[in-house]
Amino acid sequence: MGPDTNQSTLLRDPILHVRLGIKTKERRIMDKAKEFLKNLDLLPKPISEVEIFGMVKEFIKKEYGENPPDNLLEEQMAFAFIEDYPENKTEWGTYFGPLFVLPNEKGELYEYPSLRRITPQIIYYWQDRAKEAKHPILKARYSNLVWDLSEKITGKKPHYSIAQVFIDCVIETAQNDLHKFPTDTIKKLERALSLALTINDKERIEKIKDAIIYYENKIAEDGKAGLWGFSYELLLKNNKIPVSEDEERNIINSLGRRFERLLKSEDIWAAEKATFLLVDYYRRIGNQEEAKQILLTYGNMVQQKANQVSALQGSGWLEKLYHIYLQHGLKEQADKISTKLKELWSKSSSELKTIEARSTIPKEKVDKLITMLIEGDLKAAFAKVAVYYIPRKDEVKKQLDELSKIAPLIYLITHKIQDHEGRVISTVGPLEEDLEGHIALQVSQNMNIESFFLRETIKALVKKFNFDAATIVNYLYESPIFEEKRRKFFIKGLEAYLNGDFLVALHILISQIEALARNLAEKTGTDVLKPSRLGGFNYKTLDDLLREENIIKVLGEDMCLYLRVLLCDPRGWNLRNDICHGLIDIEALNQMTADRVFHALLCLSLVKQEQDAI
Repeated sequence: MGPDTNQSTLLRDPILHVRLGIKTKERRIMDKAKEFLKNLDLLPKPISEVEIFGMVKEFIKKEYGENPPDNLLEEQMAFAFIEDYPENKTEWGTYFGPLFVLPNEKGELYEYPSLRRITPQIIYYWQDRAKEAKHPILKARYSNLVWDLSEKITGKKPHYSIAQVFIDCVIETAQNDLHKFPTDTIKKLERALSLALTINDKERIEKIKDAIIYYENKIAEDGKAGLWGFSYELLLKNNKIPVSEDEERNIINSLGRRFERLLKSEDIWAAEKATFLLVDYYRRIGNQEEAKQILLTYGNMVQQKANQVSALQGSGWLEKLYHIYLQHGLKEQADKISTKLKELWSKSSSELKTIEARSTIPKEKVDKLITMLIEGDLKAAFAKVAVYYIPRKDEVKKQLDELSKIAPLIYLITHKIQDHEGRVISTVGPLEEDLEGHIALQVSQNMNIESFFLRETIKALVKKFNFDAATIVNYLYESPIFEEKRRKFFIKGLEAYLNGDFLVALHILISQIEALARNLAEKTGTDVLKPSRLGGFNYKTLDDLLREENIIKVLGEDMCLYLRVLLCDPRGWNLRNDICHGLIDIEALNQMTADRVFHALLCLSLVKQEQDAI
């Protein structure tokens, strides 16, 4: 009997042999991936999406290197997304957002995962996985993604059953503690409730309500404010949720008992949360007296604790209590707190510690800079000095960006700015939320540092040109915003400055700078008046004027920022307000302050007439 023809052909055909080998290899690759996905259903409990993402990523790296099958990349992507992404952080307008957004080599922003890389096929893959996966954490993620992204990617709304899959998995997750992080489970419960309301699934609304109450009772700890109160937030504040009288009573009684326990503890912040929830509840049902009593009880706790800590810490607590009382109409109680605050502010000043940082700049560099600034005639020197010492907003932004990378923690917290008596006069929030506040604060700090160089420059100017007050005034009056009727003010103020009488100089010159700003506003067609409470008109404040569009066009954004920080921004030097309101400390009326006001005059003198228009 001869050899088998098919077998003989196979042995003699090397191309066919290779093809079969490739198919066998591909099959092994797919089998390995399929086995991995099957094993995901056997994941340990509890677990998180972050851990699953890491497991998929590690498996890809170990088994496939840079050429993994598409379905594994889609798995990795699924668990890389961030839930409950802030709406203002992405253009997507979706519940999910990217894990990170970073600049690439070209300076363009790169995000991962990217919505632009999600195809309809990926959505369909996740939809299949939501049906075939067994583990609730897996099913919840796949179904949530499909519900969130389907319409945006495929143009079609997902079937309501996808939302039901997600809701059921979240309920199971909460009942059986399947997620590693309770706060993430709370977030999923909120999302599941929202979806149940969206599809109007009354049965699941009832079930998710029960799961929320059960889960809070299970995980709540007094000292961990993030693990309780969500039953009230999600259920009692939402009129669409059917809550029985017994359920409502149990939620509020539980909050009330927690409030009483927290009053005896050291945890002011947790007690504050319980206070706010209870006050909100009693105001909702019209029981204003009970709401007031809870606020006063909490206030007594805060005041007692404030007496047991440093004045600095205690004043911070009382300051917040003061605003809480005002917010809730308790003005009489707020006034009493204000009196106590003043006492603590005075004490807190002595508790502040000075932090010094020293650096050395070669004298040759300083001399070279000053020589460059004062060369030429007096007019040229004045102009160069004026322009050089104006802070540049763009440079300050770059400086903040660099500093936030070196010391990120400093830029993640809120800063409170105090005056010389310890009174809090302003706050600057985290950099990401309050860029303008940080710019003002940084400009102010930079001005302090640069004051030495400005002083040396002015000394060199005086030495070279030996000018007097009349010479300065004649130079200033080449600008059309300086009015003849005010010439004597400038002569007197500058004479006092040159003679070292800074108290007199500053009181005269700062008020004249405000007059200059009004004059400039009028010349540019800007209204300088605003209605008063008495039926007449008041002049706009200096801060208002320096924010006017016409003023910014003439002076430039940098100069307007500089003048605000110097004169009327409590985050900066705030000289105008402190002097005019009698708040400035006598020691602040010094050479450094006077030099800056002199420099401000030089800056304003840069405004020149151009073709009969400013």
